[in-house]
Amino acid sequence: MNFIEKTKKYIDEYNMLSDTEGLVVGISGGADSVCLMLALCRLAGDYGIKKEHIYGVHINHMLRGTEADRDELFVKELCSRLEVCCVVFKKDISAYAKELGCSVEEAGRAYRYMCFEDIRKKNKKYKIAVAHNKGDMAETVIFNILRGSGLKGLSGIAPVRDNIIRPLLDSTRNEIEAYLDECNQGFCNDSTNDSTHYDRNKIRHNIIPQMEAINSNAISHICDVAEEAQKSYRFIHDEALKHVVEKSANNNLEKSISIDIENIQKEDIVLLEHIVREAIIEVAGKQKDINRKHINSVVDLIYNETGKQVILPYNIVARKSYDKLMISNEAADRQRYDIEISGQGTYAVPGHGSLTVTCLKKDDITEVSKKIYTKMVDYGKIHGKFCIRAPEAGDYIIIDGMGNSKKLSRVFIDSKIDRNLRDTWPVVACGSEIIWAVGLRYNADYKIDDDTQDVLCMEYKREGEENG
Repeated sequence: MNFIEKTKKYIDEYNMLSDTEGLVVGISGGADSVCLMLALCRLAGDYGIKKEHIYGVHINHMLRGTEADRDELFVKELCSRLEVCCVVFKKDISAYAKELGCSVEEAGRAYRYMCFEDIRKKNKKYKIAVAHNKGDMAETVIFNILRGSGLKGLSGIAPVRDNIIRPLLDSTRNEIEAYLDECNQGFCNDSTNDSTHYDRNKIRHNIIPQMEAINSNAISHICDVAEEAQKSYRFIHDEALKHVVEKSANNNLEKSISIDIENIQKEDIVLLEHIVREAIIEVAGKQKDINRKHINSVVDLIYNETGKQVILPYNIVARKSYDKLMISNEAADRQRYDIEISGQGTYAVPGHGSLTVTCLKKDDITEVSKKIYTKMVDYGKIHGKFCIRAPEAGDYIIIDGMGNSKKLSRVFIDSKIDRNLRDTWPVVACGSEIIWAVGLRYNADYKIDDDTQDVLCMEYKREGEENG
């Protein structure tokens, strides 16, 4: 089997080019990306992809002076000869890295994929093709192990992720260079690849050669392990997502996830840890810097007393709250609000939902609502400023017909409301007297009785929900 046949077999194995009309090919001018462009130009017709729908996208990172300009010119000439579109982006990546507060490597990668996606969006049926090979896979696995990554890190690089495909991931650098020799095709050498200043280059030039000295098939064996890890990870990941979706609830303002401890305690520790990991990533919006140490510290909370918490990267806080494991973004804007209710209508509650108020005659009511998020009160008993607001010190609620009261803070505790949610919990109030702690309890003094003439109906809808 020659190189093109092997590449096509790998593309078909992962359905990389099914239902695809065009390609955005990342091309630096190095051996891997030049090989990828040549191979895809050879194979495009087999998948009904026209050459005018192939874009060679080159990014000049402005890091290597004339050498970077040389690479840019090389790519332009190659694309012209292959009769494919060429798009060049130029960016001072050093300055961009400072702007983002990250390494030059991270900034370069972020900018590259942003450019690729910018071109891909011209047609939703385009795919982004990048030139990672077996060596890159092995380097990534080793790099992730050194960072303390778990099964996901051991999985290395995925052949397909969303709209990104990696057709050369099953090819070695020797196979790639042999194909270029066969095509009599030159390529550019990036001098920074020889520097051990970058961590990946240390792995490439120092660690992998030592491993190959022990076993010449080290790279292939690492890639085999990664493939097995990918299969295991996909299975565990899919199971974990079921739990995160079915057994947790997102709060829009707090950016938090609540996990039922009793349910996840029944699961195997492997799945339990993965559920926790996915919840953290969901709240953080990213997975970088979330490692096993963080996962274990959150799992330990399950067996601790209520109120215990741990601090995680990105201002994420995990805490045990009664029978729930709460993972939330402490940096979320806890907006205070105090909205006067001046009549019928719908009143928006920032970050929470809305309260719809309707005035009715008692004689028009056939039944007093018993719904959790719909309450009816005696309108004639409301005096003073009537509002929906966040809780305040001194708030209380009448709990029975004898006039006995309870502090609102006690109501939260009795209802097992996480302390991180109490500060902005919506309450309907007159002064310090709470008429309705939404979804929890309402004031016994305002119940409809024989003397009631006018009724105030309050219906609360949480943000993102059609009803309570």
